[in-house]
Amino acid sequence: MEKADVIFLNGKVATVDDEFSLAEAVAVKSGWIIAVDSNEKIKKYLDEATEVIDLQGKLMLPGTHDAHMHGVHTGLSLSPLFLDVRFPKVKKISDLQEIIRAAVEKVPEGAWIVGMGWNEMLIEECLAEGRTLKKWDLDVVSPNNPVVLNDYGAHRMVVNSQALGRCDISEKTPDLPPEAGLIERLENSREPTGYLNEWGAQVLVWQQVPTLPAEEIEACILEMNRELNKYGITSHVDILGIGGNQLIRGTWGEKSIGIYEKLAREDKLTARVSINLLAGIDGIQSYQAITEGLEKTTLPDFQDRNWVKAETVKIFGDGGGWLRENNQVVGDHGRSTFPGETDLAQEKELIKTIIEVHRRGWQLGIHAIGGRTIDTIIEGYKQALEKYPRENPRHFIIHGDDMTVENAQVAARYDISMSVQAVAAYQMMDFMRLRFDEEYGNALFAWDVYQKAGVNVANGSDSNIFSLNWLEGAQFAVTRQTVSGNKYRPDLTSERADVIRMYTINGAKQEHLEAVRGSIEVGKVADFQILDQDILMIPPEEIGKTKVVMTMVDGKIVYKNS
Repeated sequence: MEKADVIFLNGKVATVDDEFSLAEAVAVKSGWIIAVDSNEKIKKYLDEATEVIDLQGKLMLPGTHDAHMHGVHTGLSLSPLFLDVRFPKVKKISDLQEIIRAAVEKVPEGAWIVGMGWNEMLIEECLAEGRTLKKWDLDVVSPNNPVVLNDYGAHRMVVNSQALGRCDISEKTPDLPPEAGLIERLENSREPTGYLNEWGAQVLVWQQVPTLPAEEIEACILEMNRELNKYGITSHVDILGIGGNQLIRGTWGEKSIGIYEKLAREDKLTARVSINLLAGIDGIQSYQAITEGLEKTTLPDFQDRNWVKAETVKIFGDGGGWLRENNQVVGDHGRSTFPGETDLAQEKELIKTIIEVHRRGWQLGIHAIGGRTIDTIIEGYKQALEKYPRENPRHFIIHGDDMTVENAQVAARYDISMSVQAVAAYQMMDFMRLRFDEEYGNALFAWDVYQKAGVNVANGSDSNIFSLNWLEGAQFAVTRQTVSGNKYRPDLTSERADVIRMYTINGAKQEHLEAVRGSIEVGKVADFQILDQDILMIPPEEIGKTKVVMTMVDGKIVYKNS
């Protein structure tokens, strides 16, 4: 009989198989699971060379798959020179100014200062005055250093006067097409305020900021892997490609794809990665920019697609949202990121792009916040699948905040998945729901309803925008309670087993990899996490406080909480 390299005994092993069955022990050989059974039956795989790990009754789960995040960017954000300007660190403009002031003291005069995280809804002066941050909020503490700060969602940016001057953004700079972005200007003047929206506007700044060299990108990936492992995450998505070459110091660019593959071949990765290709040249979302970007994309020869692969195209269908005409909404109706003078024209351009990318054989993952975007994407997927049928593309919607039951029913018929972020709802639902009338807004994020309609719902973090702690997201999904303690529609909570599926096997299905990971079954990779509490049994409000004791990837311990 084949003997194991490692056996795990005396645990509560949630296999996440079709029945969500439980076991006591697992045997692993050469990074693959060879048996899942009782303690006594697993012991027959033991010999003098086998390592034995006593789980001491703790819960073992498959490793978490983070179904949507920005990996290299997350690694950059862990750098001490990358400013964290999120709430609650920044409640007032003076808080932000002190963070910038401290950074200015650490870098040479003239050096770029970058960071991310501000939210005007959580900054006292911005909320009171009904505005975003402006250049004058930064100038007072950074007269000689260019400062670039993305908001919490990365779609918006504020820069100081030094940065505007370095980038030659002035009254003479032409306005951008609406689909490219916005250079905000003073009322009754063409003077830029320092606020920029969407990728076409941001490229004007980022193309002047030095991109990271290869060795720093490698360091970002390895640091990010270590951070993932602390949270039991053993595989993840990253958004990279030619369209990100000039975004956020190049951390969204195509150079990183080759570095991931290099690290995999050197056996240095401790988390598997599925890359979603950002193809639109300069971040622009249009038929021309995306198809041209795909034609120019050259991928490495992936040695082991269980470790690194790139089979999906990422498209931004909207930024902050493109809302339905009949929506009860506070504020702007929004628009698609695609060109067109009208909603209908934007819709046609987006659907045309979906059909063409599908025709070329790619899987599609499309960012969609607003209901009009979601409706359009589902219609585009339907038309693509009917015009060019093929088996199991598993196109998906990223975020899907304004998904409806009707959307879910259609999505299930066409095997359209969702890639959602429960931790975002945990941290932000109190504010997000304000865009809608109360009854409708309280019913957002009804993942249990979508799953019961037959939709595969995978879950992630959208890091570095939100926390990597998947257990906080799991807690929200089973309680509908936000970080502030507010509960919304507790009748829409999800069962714990279904939530665990969202973070494990459902993510593997999104990646077409359910045959090799996502559950603890014979013939799958030995990617596990062990928790200090049994999240199947503890009070639901305690799930987010649970800690990962140990993480294993490929049968090797990659994290251990001392």
